[in-house]
Amino acid sequence: MLSCFFPTTVVLIDDNVGFLNSLEESMMSLIPGITIIKFSNQLEALKYVNESAAWNRLNYADLTKGSEESTSDWKCIALNINYLHQEIYNGDRFSIISTVVVDHAMPGTNGVEICASISDSNIQKILLTGNAEDKVAIDAFNNGEINRYIRKGRNTFVEGIKEGIIKSIYQFFKNHANDIFKHLSVYDKTHLQDPVFSNFFSGICSKKDYIEYYMLDVFGGYLFLSSSGEPSLLSVLTEYEMSRIIEIGKESGEISTEALKGLESREYMLVSHNCSGQLPPINEWEYYIRPASKLEGYQIYYFTFAGAESLDLDFDSIKSFDKFRKHPSGNLY
Repeated sequence: MLSCFFPTTVVLIDDNVGFLNSLEESMMSLIPGITIIKFSNQLEALKYVNESAAWNRLNYADLTKGSEESTSDWKCIALNINYLHQEIYNGDRFSIISTVVVDHAMPGTNGVEICASISDSNIQKILLTGNAEDKVAIDAFNNGEINRYIRKGRNTFVEGIKEGIIKSIYQFFKNHANDIFKHLSVYDKTHLQDPVFSNFFSGICSKKDYIEYYMLDVFGGYLFLSSSGEPSLLSVLTEYEMSRIIEIGKESGEISTEALKGLESREYMLVSHNCSGQLPPINEWEYYIRPASKLEGYQIYYFTFAGAESLDLDFDSIKSFDKFRKHPSGNLY
């Protein structure tokens, strides 16, 4: 499970221009939602990658902050998961470099030296090697200078690069997710560590026309975007949260009979997303309930899918991948 995912940029480096063009064409056709920048000059490539380091990370500045409960002996961290989705307004997110693929045998500076000189340690590095360069690649891997290597000339070479890039992009986001999840409590991590929920989520991603997603809360709710920027919501509540919401509604005395009956039967659930994280007015809950499905894993989950009407977003400010592909320089934004 990742905290978020969106299309990123992959840098290809090889002094053979013909090979570069062929590799770009193959990867663009095999990997959906990918942007490729290619260099035949390795020094220009290294300069470009390192100059991107300043903006090559997700903007987590407002995601965590010290709580007022902190003391001189310990520090309490307040985590606002809901802030993650603010990346959808950042048109530069698709320019973030997740992976560098570089040939080892090049004149002047070789591939290992290029990888070792990349300043951003989170960028995943794939080294392309010849038949006689396995030891060089293994040593580079053991030294932490590369993340994986692929031998050129094999029948499975193109497929190997495709799989290597896909795994590298996943690892790039996994590193970011680890930075977030370390602040979650054991209870909050339940759905992230649940293989049943993980398989359920993977099925959603493979069946739906989504190209990016963002975790909205600690229960398993996610915001999805298509390549055109069309949003949809996976709303998830655990049995504990369902019971808590019902209790809040009852104690208020403002919940309608219809809403209470639907929630208590577990055939319906409350669906609402807003940036403040607040529940909608209790006397209006009947307008926010949707049919719910049940998923049983480490705990019981109730989920439903909702459209734009359930999302508190600035729809006009969403930066879509389709528009980025037409204007990769960012001039559109």
